Amino acid sequence: MTRPLEDVTAMIAQARNLGADETMALRRAVWPDGRISAQEAGILFELNRVSSAPSHEWVDFFVEAITAYLVEQAEPRGYVSDENAGWLMQAIDHDGKVDTLAELELLVKVIERAENVPDSLKTYALEQIRHAVLHGEGPTRCGTGIKPGSIGTAEVRLLRRVLYAAGGAAPAHINRAEAELLFAIKDATLDGQNAPEWQTLFVQAVSLHLLTDQRFRALSRQDAARLHAFMQDTSPSIGGFFGRVAGALVSGAPIELLPEREPEPAAAHEAPLSKREQDWVQAMVDGDGKLDPLERALLKALTQG
Repeated sequence: MTRPLEDVTAMIAQARNLGADETMALRRAVWPDGRISAQEAGILFELNRVSSAPSHEWVDFFVEAITAYLVEQAEPRGYVSDENAGWLMQAIDHDGKVDTLAELELLVKVIERAENVPDSLKTYALEQIRHAVLHGEGPTRCGTGIKPGSIGTAEVRLLRRVLYAAGGAAPAHINRAEAELLFAIKDATLDGQNAPEWQTLFVQAVSLHLLTDQRFRALSRQDAARLHAFMQDTSPSIGGFFGRVAGALVSGAPIELLPEREPEPAAAHEAPLSKREQDWVQAMVDGDGKLDPLERALLKALTQG
C-alpha cells in the first residue's frame, strides 16, 4: 500500500536525506497517476531545499516530475506560460540564487523539453551561468576549485544546452542579447583558466547569430493554443475549409492559406554581413580596446563562412 504523501514528507524532512529509498517512496506517493499537482510540486521544491545529501535518483526524479508539471500537463502541451515560468523562477530564487545542481538542471531541462518558453526564463538561466563564471560561486562550482573569471566545462555545456534549446525565442538561433552575453563572458574570462570547449562555443554561437535569419521566431504559446483549438474544431466551417483546400488541389486553382512571406535570405555562406551586422561586430570587438584570441577566431570563422 502506498504511504500518504504527508507521512513520506515528514519522514524525509526529519532525516534531511534524499537517497534512493526515499526517492522511490516519494515517486509512489506523488506520481501514482502520472500527474503532479501544484501542492505536490511545491512540496518537492521544499524537500530539495532542506535535503543535506540529495542522491542521483532524487535529482533525476525531481527534474522529471517538475518538468512534466510545467511542460506536459498545461495546455497547450509543450508551451510554458508566463505564470508557470514566474512560479519556477520564484521557487528557485527564493533566497536570491540557484542553490543546487538539481535546480539548475531543472531550469535547463524545462527550456530543452518545451516547444517554447518566455524569454525571461531563458534569460534567467543564462544569467545564473554568467554569475557562476564571474563570481566563482554557484552549483556548478561545488568542489571544482575553478576561480572567478574562468569558465569551466560544466558552464560551457550548460550554456550550449540553453542557447541551442528548442524552448528559446528561436530554436537554432542566437539572438542579440545572447550574443552580447557571450561577449561579456569572454571579456571577463580572457585571463582565466578556461575549458578548451569555450572558444568553440563562443565562435559557433556568435557566428550563428550573425549568419542566420534573425526574423525567425518560435510559435508563441498563445498562437499554439489557437492552432490547437483550430485542429480540434470539427465544426462545419472547418470541414468546409478543408473541403475547399481539397477541391483546389484537384482543380489546380491557387490556394492562399497564409499571407505571402518575404523571400528568405540567401544561405549563410552566400550572404555577406549587412552593414548593421558589421557595425555591431566592430563595436563588440572594439569594446575592450584590443583584438583578443577569441575575437580573432570569430573573425576568421566569419570570413571563411
